[in-house]
Amino acid sequence: MTYIYPGAAHIHTKYSDGTATIPEIAFAAKKAGLSWIIISDHNTIAGYLNGEEGWYNGVAVLIGSEISPDDSDHYLAFNIAENVSPEQAPQDYINRVKKLGGIGFIAHPDERKDRKSGYKPLRWTDWNVKGFNGIEIWNHLSDWVDGYDSQKPLKHFLLREHGLTGPTEAVMKWWDELNNNSKTIVPAIGGVDVHCLHQKYFGIPVKVFPYLSSLKTVTNFLFLENKLSDDFAVAKKQILTALKAGQNIIANRTWNKQTPLFYFQNNAGQIYPGSSVKAEQYSKLCAHLPLKAVLRLIYNGRLVWEHETNKMEFNNPDEGKYRIEAYYRRKPWVFSNPIQIIK
Repeated sequence: MTYIYPGAAHIHTKYSDGTATIPEIAFAAKKAGLSWIIISDHNTIAGYLNGEEGWYNGVAVLIGSEISPDDSDHYLAFNIAENVSPEQAPQDYINRVKKLGGIGFIAHPDERKDRKSGYKPLRWTDWNVKGFNGIEIWNHLSDWVDGYDSQKPLKHFLLREHGLTGPTEAVMKWWDELNNNSKTIVPAIGGVDVHCLHQKYFGIPVKVFPYLSSLKTVTNFLFLENKLSDDFAVAKKQILTALKAGQNIIANRTWNKQTPLFYFQNNAGQIYPGSSVKAEQYSKLCAHLPLKAVLRLIYNGRLVWEHETNKMEFNNPDEGKYRIEAYYRRKPWVFSNPIQIIK
């Protein structure tokens, strides 16, 4: 049996430039229907050091950090027990996180250079680094700021999800190339990057992306073989192990709260993303969406199947890595990690 747990990564608190405490954010996550969240304050694991990691009313709260140089090269570091300095080369802090037993994801690598918002893009500068675990292919805040026009603030706040464009072509190409050149799955995650900043527009106080609303957007649906343990240390290991393997599907729950599915089907059952499975006769790849959308099957980085539908069956797939994308009313919605088929 497979158990599915929705969660959110890349969340900022009062320990850096967020505006809420960890218990307050955990409460918002519970209301948003999440099972787990990962805090990643800039250059600090203060919440972890203060003993704030743990269960909060059924929500597992994990604490990492976002290693954040001033101008570029941000890196999400999970499962570390000490702060890692941003005052070193990216390859050095990638190596340091790995040495500490941590898991690292390159954050928002391709923020747009031509922003109209006035906010400087924080891009990843060296796409030849080694040793990281995966990529944050979709960052909710970065996507919104990329499209934000400061001359039209009301439009962009009221219709904020409608302006999203999803992972960039360059990021997806890089991710596919990494997977094509790797014997194992190079995973991806989605991040909300929520701060809940307080601003004034026309003299009116406004919360820019409140925690509750943001935690209902870009979500990582984890697929686990066993239920999350009541023991937090065990549950933490389950969550991090799944993310490291790519056992998740990324989806913007704005369009639908239900879980999108993508799996390999054979006589023995169903195999979900982040897994490798031997090719068999009479096997197939399947996808089921709660809404009709433009559904795409990507094989080793190439589009091999596309229809507007809510389900897919792709028979007798060849050896290689397969993933899906879905766009609801032309808006980015679902991005799965790969399923790897081997001989």
